Amino acid sequence: MTTPHGARIREQFRLQASTFTDDGFAASGLEWIVERLAPRAGEQVLDVAAGAAHLGRALAPHVGHVCALDLTPEMLAQGDRLARESGLRNIAFMTGDAMALPWLDGQFDLVVCRLTLHQVEDPAAVVREMVRVTRPGGRIGITDMLLERPEVERENTRLERLRDPSHNRTLTRSQVHALLDAAGAEVTSTVTRDNPLDLEDWMRRSQTPEEFRVEIRRRLDEELAGGEPTGLRPALRDGVRTFTHVWGTITATPLG
Repeated sequence: MTTPHGARIREQFRLQASTFTDDGFAASGLEWIVERLAPRAGEQVLDVAAGAAHLGRALAPHVGHVCALDLTPEMLAQGDRLARESGLRNIAFMTGDAMALPWLDGQFDLVVCRLTLHQVEDPAAVVREMVRVTRPGGRIGITDMLLERPEVERENTRLERLRDPSHNRTLTRSQVHALLDAAGAEVTSTVTRDNPLDLEDWMRRSQTPEEFRVEIRRRLDEELAGGEPTGLRPALRDGVRTFTHVWGTITATPLG
């Protein structure tokens, strides 16, 4: 049964599905992530909360097979269309809940998620499930926004939810490490990078109501003028507002 938060995710990404194309914000960072994950020929891969499976589709040419699972049928349909257009034949799309994966223990060589943990209701449950379905000696790869300054979490969350009401909260690096540790996995690497974004494109893709766009612009302009930080690191270049998410790719392997 879908929880109220799960219903918000489905509704938000039903609206956004057509914007998840293979350019711009939706496709950013893929080469960098794939390099970090080091996919191998013949591997069985699971892309958890895959959306339009940008990461799963980027991995598919390097592995044996990819399964992409997501709550939102419209996002999966978008990913399937893009996969067929690019000639990918080794990726399957499946509706399902990342907090209750429909597989037995140890079924995949590589289990990944991209921009998932900040969105879901219970990130600990997602990480536990990812570790559970990874075979002994296999790998888990988590790429997400990371909050660098915990003291700005409240304001950061307020602004992210104005833009997208299905946003839960952005975790810190240490919090993601702790989730993996609690789930029975050992962190093997953590690499971060800045991911600059165009503010207006970011809000347009989520169909943010204009009244909320006005508030987000106002608050980032306030920070630019010396106000309290938001964790979004705004900038103004040639009249264009930008901001920066810090992305981290964290890899781990199951213990035991």
